[in-house]
Amino acid sequence: MMTSLPSLFLKSDSGAAAVEFAMTAPLLILLMVGIFDMGSYIRDRMRLEQISRAAVDYVMQGGQDENIKQDVVSYYDQAGTDAGLYDVSSERVCTCSDGVAQSCSAVSCGSGDYSRQYVEVTINRTYTTLFDYPGIPHSINLAGSARMRLD
Repeated sequence: MMTSLPSLFLKSDSGAAAVEFAMTAPLLILLMVGIFDMGSYIRDRMRLEQISRAAVDYVMQGGQDENIKQDVVSYYDQAGTDAGLYDVSSERVCTCSDGVAQSCSAVSCGSGDYSRQYVEVTINRTYTTLFDYPGIPHSINLAGSARMRLD
């Protein structure tokens, strides 16, 4: 008794695992690429925070504000990323003891009050994702900021 060829293929499940893998593999690869991209984003964000803290420390130890990109950013970002991709801003911030910001050239706190002077460094950089993900912008602005008291 011989069974017909089409019914033999309908009952066979020997290639089912290969078909299931072929259907799920692109989704798994996309998921892995997304996880890698998110990890790179988090790493770059943490790196900006580290660079901004190092830049404030650099200024506190006598470094010049205009040399932050040349000295600090290029030192910490030796992975090959161009230091020109970073936007660095440094400023002196003065406040009274209650936290109200004042002009550093003419601090006018109330009687019995005192002023504090800070160095604040903010570093911005644009992170570009590997692919266009739905609902996520392709370019994301990253910012790292640090503030340290001078006096």
